[in-house]
Amino acid sequence: MTAPSPQEQNSGNDRLPRLAVWVVAIGLLASAVIYGISFLPGSGSVEVEWDTVEEISAPAEKRVGRGTFELARPTLSALAPNEEGLLLYRVAGVVRVDSRGSQPTTVRCDIYSMSDDDTRIARSSKLRTAWPRPSDELQKQDVPETSYAKFATEEAKKVDLPIRDVARRYTDSIADTTVDWDDYNEDYQTWIWEMKNGTGVTAASMPFVVIFEASDRPRGLIDCEATIGRKSAETKVPFRLREWPIEDDQPNAGDADTGDVSNVE
Repeated sequence: MTAPSPQEQNSGNDRLPRLAVWVVAIGLLASAVIYGISFLPGSGSVEVEWDTVEEISAPAEKRVGRGTFELARPTLSALAPNEEGLLLYRVAGVVRVDSRGSQPTTVRCDIYSMSDDDTRIARSSKLRTAWPRPSDELQKQDVPETSYAKFATEEAKKVDLPIRDVARRYTDSIADTTVDWDDYNEDYQTWIWEMKNGTGVTAASMPFVVIFEASDRPRGLIDCEATIGRKSAETKVPFRLREWPIEDDQPNAGDADTGDVSNVE
């Protein structure tokens, strides 16, 4: 058997560096194409601010056996309708519960969107624009700065909406806390928080955020119930946007490279 010549050996070794160069070149070309597409009309997303933000009146704190429960800082925010006549609106708030010890504690909140026409939970890269997500370690779940929802504007087909203006963290308690969603229904969103060993020596504050799509004046109901031990208390808060029609007094435009926050299930 004849050994390969030095020239033949060098030729084989050259093929690997050339292949690597081509792989890198193709990768750079693909990245450039994707980057360019992001600037085409209707691509990417634009960062916007809500055109109106209103406080929702909520009842005072309620007694639940030895503990307490309340709905705090509820707000209603909305964008002016787009050319298709659709608008987005956000319902946000905080549930506060204090078990005054180690009694098992459960809090459930249902946020209903009501309309004479069509309404549903807004859509993103995944199913629901609702936070927090189901988790058995709520303390470890990060709050995004923004997250996008599908909403056609002159600049793009989706918008980046603020989240952290109403929620810095999903719980301020060190107590073991799980949160879950109910089955999907386009007209309402449900959270169920459970603290099997109670809140401990201090109260727990747990924010929630949900974004709906509607074709008429935003209205609905926040229905929350807390169970501490064997005692329960419920609070129901209807809401209706006071500003109507919504004045589009902010330019809903900006850089189209704000990106996607993959935090919606």
